[in-house]
Amino acid sequence: MVDISISFIERFWIYLISNLASIICSIFVLYYFLFNRKLRRSLHNHVIIVLLIINLITEITDIPWILYYYKNGVVWIFSPLFCQFWKFIDGSTYVTIARLVAWTSIERYILIYNDNWMSTKKKKILLHYMPISIIVIYGFILYIIINFFLSCNHPYYSTKIFCGFYSCAYDSRGYSMFEFMTGGITNGIIIAIFSLSLIIRLIIQKHRVNQQVKWRKHRKMVIQLISIILLFYIFYLPNVITGILSNCGVPWSYTENFVAYGQFFSYYIHFLLPFVCAGTLPNLKNKIKNILRLSPCHKHNTVEPIQNTIQRRAIDQNEYFNRNC
Repeated sequence: MVDISISFIERFWIYLISNLASIICSIFVLYYFLFNRKLRRSLHNHVIIVLLIINLITEITDIPWILYYYKNGVVWIFSPLFCQFWKFIDGSTYVTIARLVAWTSIERYILIYNDNWMSTKKKKILLHYMPISIIVIYGFILYIIINFFLSCNHPYYSTKIFCGFYSCAYDSRGYSMFEFMTGGITNGIIIAIFSLSLIIRLIIQKHRVNQQVKWRKHRKMVIQLISIILLFYIFYLPNVITGILSNCGVPWSYTENFVAYGQFFSYYIHFLLPFVCAGTLPNLKNKIKNILRLSPCHKHNTVEPIQNTIQRRAIDQNEYFNRNC
């Protein structure tokens, strides 16, 4: 496979800086969501919280192992179990996040235009909690099976990322096509249909007098969805497009450079997701200002008004006179 022109040490620093900043932002945003009762109870935030948690798992496991490989040229632990687990984390979190984003585009449409579908506890369980749980459980169970139980006897290499490991499930043309359709094309189609429908409908209704209140109420929710979708279309769609071209018979030599760069920059889905979520948090500026005010670096002496200083000195002199008389 053709490699990109960025050297390993350059990749190391690019990923390291991006990952550190992303982890800090992830912790901040998750804290903001989980410790704010109103945000925590809002249905449209639940899938975002799950996305951020899964994304954080990637940032503290998968990415550091990739960084070690870029820094040293060999994998961190050269053993079949570790290689399988590394590939499991990388694949399961990436595809699960993509499926959750696709579901987010559907759920936002329901919450804005058919909120009565989730008006009771039973409806919330069926249309809100169950889909999120099924997507997460399905993704992790599927990748456990194909990485740990269908690993076959493929050779491992200490000088290749993921040890060069891949499941023998991908030797099957049928399964490869199934995963490509369900994990790639389907997500892209769902995101496109529901996000475009939501945006077009909002644009039409925004200019109606009786819909202005509804637009203001759901503006943050829509902006958050659009931001996440744009992030995915920039860094996720190129891999889907190359997959479609390969399945349509386009020679690999025409797309291999595109694939190599697409795979490298696809990790920016993980790096930028927390920042996209942070950008749509309510009262974010005030929250940051409050944190900075509590910081020791920002606790500096203030200039006391002259009148207060004179009064305080007069009181001190009176107390001194009374003690000594």
